[in-house]
Amino acid sequence: MVVGINCGHTKSGAGYGAVGIIKESEHTRLVGQALMSLLRSAGVTVVDCTIDQADTRNEYLAAAVALANRQELDWFISIHFNASGEHKGHGTEVFTYEGRQYQDALDVCANLSELGFTNRGVKAGTGLYVIRKTKAKSMLIEVCFCDNQQDIDTYQAAGGAEGIAKAIYKGIYHPVVLPSVQTPSEDHNPTREEFHAFVGGIARRDWQDHHIMLPSVVIAQASIESAIGTSELAQNANALFGIKLNGWTGRSYVKDATEQNPDGSYRVDQNALWRAYDSWEQSILDHNAYIATRSTDGGRTLRYGPVIGCGNHILACQYLQQCGYATSQTYAETLINYIERYSLHQYDEFEPEQIAPEGFLWIVQAGAYKSLNNAKKLQRSLEKQGVISLINAYRTESPE
Repeated sequence: MVVGINCGHTKSGAGYGAVGIIKESEHTRLVGQALMSLLRSAGVTVVDCTIDQADTRNEYLAAAVALANRQELDWFISIHFNASGEHKGHGTEVFTYEGRQYQDALDVCANLSELGFTNRGVKAGTGLYVIRKTKAKSMLIEVCFCDNQQDIDTYQAAGGAEGIAKAIYKGIYHPVVLPSVQTPSEDHNPTREEFHAFVGGIARRDWQDHHIMLPSVVIAQASIESAIGTSELAQNANALFGIKLNGWTGRSYVKDATEQNPDGSYRVDQNALWRAYDSWEQSILDHNAYIATRSTDGGRTLRYGPVIGCGNHILACQYLQQCGYATSQTYAETLINYIERYSLHQYDEFEPEQIAPEGFLWIVQAGAYKSLNNAKKLQRSLEKQGVISLINAYRTESPE
């Protein structure tokens, strides 16, 4: 998970915050720094998007957004304190793009209101520069009114900046404890053919259920990225694909990442955080879910939209590269060559649906008993699984 935190306003001059019973610019930094500390302690990557000095207000806003847009963020959060003309405004509120009711934003409001603030809700902040211009999902949090004595009393009673930071933290960070997946059939020392069959079996079922990624492409990706299950990530983190955290709140694994630059040269990103799993099967299913849901603009568009449901393995591989799945400039070519070398497109072939002729049905016989009681036991067992069954008596021998 990567979160950008902007401690609202500058420290002085242009862009300086409201001044009431407390100074907004001072307390946005106290809250923001406390929040960043909590997130980092939880293993979240934090990008500080705070701007302390600017010549103009517009320059301050543009600089904060520029910091946020330098990398992919799961959330951009700007911390503020409100103020009103007659000092009578009170309560907490959150602004999002078009007033979208993100659960995290709703949770932040709810958590802050539990401290004693009036919940003013999640509102449309499309007109706010930092909400409108950041690529990531964004929320601007107005903690409370800095010029209202009742709000400031509540703020201090809640523990000040530390208490507010904890409330926001609980709203945006949701650690996931993944259930342990019992997979006694997983052989982590397979031959190439066994590895293809293992990944292919899971990928075929997922294709039939969700129609996300062609099985041949999934097999090729897993084979190449994990070196047939022998890579460090595959052996130590059960990860067959090199997927970094990008919103993942489960277990992680630290390992340097070798990336290719646009000019063809290579670089090493040290101590990169990768997704870790309980099993290879879990890794495969999460990979497909990642392809189906990954967005870099707050959910407005799907990054891998062209890949999803694509039934041509050549196009699917090309789309993956075009959509930025990997930095390798030959990624699509490598996948296509692998699929064709090992005839993996056979995993994309499914028997065509056969519809019974008009007036006929396909009948599945589940069992045959001499005892009617035993037949009824089977019927009850099937009904518990949602299967409707009929009991009929059949002659086992032709009459003379």
